Amino acid sequence: MPILQVFGLPKNQTEKELYGLYNEIVFAAHEVKELGLTKTDFTVFFPADRMEYGLGEEVICFVRGLFTKPERTDEVRNCLAEAVGKVLRKHFPTALLVECIVESFNPAEGFWSSLRRD
Repeated sequence: MPILQVFGLPKNQTEKELYGLYNEIVFAAHEVKELGLTKTDFTVFFPADRMEYGLGEEVICFVRGLFTKPERTDEVRNCLAEAVGKVLRKHFPTALLVECIVESFNPAEGFWSSLRRD
């Protein structure tokens, strides 16, 4: 399951604004159909930065945990990075830098998961 972590967000973001950003990021990522993922396959975190200085100037998203598969080519990963990056740029038009970095993951190198089923 891909994990998207967005760093450097301005401190004044409301819960409603973050929820809207969350929805747009998931929608944009899901639109990259070659990934073969549903909207519920994405996890998005907005970690709190400990220092306020510079928040909102550089907004960086890391996409981690994207399992390596033959159909997830360089082109597909670049499409994902662009789709998510454009959402961030739309929300933070005055940021000096917006980046999205997609990291492939080979689960054979070490992975465990447990989904609670009620």
